[in-house]
Amino acid sequence: MDQVAVVMESTIRPSNMTAMLKDIPHKKIIITCALCKHVVIHEVANLILVVDEGMTTHEIRQRATCPKCKAVGDNTYTVG
Repeated sequence: MDQVAVVMESTIRPSNMTAMLKDIPHKKIIITCALCKHVVIHEVANLILVVDEGMTTHEIRQRATCPKCKAVGDNTYTVG
């Protein structure tokens, strides 16, 4: 039973864990607006061309503006 607990602890990620863009250039960030549910998908490699590669995914989420309803930072994101 102790082994199972150790395995589970190592697979749980803290909720405040974010990735720096330079560490995930081959991925996409999918941002969903909380107000209108509009979904925007950005290639991280393309984002690096217009923002600092040292930015985190959370900082990108905070700056994101929905092209549909113009809400800023009111969204969720996933990296895939």
